[in-house]
Amino acid sequence: MQSRRTQRASTRLAALAAAGLTSALYAQAVGLKPGLYELTTDMQLPPELVAKMPPQALAMMQKSNVRQQCISQDDVDHISQQISQGRSNQPQSCKVTEHSVSGGELKFTTQCEHNSAHFEGSFAADAFQGTMVTTSDQGRTVTVKISARRVGDCSR
Repeated sequence: MQSRRTQRASTRLAALAAAGLTSALYAQAVGLKPGLYELTTDMQLPPELVAKMPPQALAMMQKSNVRQQCISQDDVDHISQQISQGRSNQPQSCKVTEHSVSGGELKFTTQCEHNSAHFEGSFAADAFQGTMVTTSDQGRTVTVKISARRVGDCSR
């Protein structure tokens, strides 16, 4: 049985991987305009995990994460190819089991060895938003909300 610390770390890593996958999938699948984006992610942890976390760690996990990320044309092209082939940036043990892009909507589900994730979101050429729900094989659910907007060109 995993220790609580290992379980918390696994949950956080799954959520962060989901957020990273989300931004990459958006860029690649939906004709997002390359450039510098400001991404905001908010994480909602399962109550049983929240109850066991030290207050400082909980505050860090529940705080919005705002960062800037350069999305290049190569990023957009690479992700579009992966989505069309039903693949993701996740380890080989993960598979995209469902995916659809229709109008301004993107949906996908991934299944990995120890978790699954479902994403639904909307996009425009210079912005996107969505929600990723990741469920571990222990039944813990982490919800990550992500939004992004293009703030300019990438610096060279």
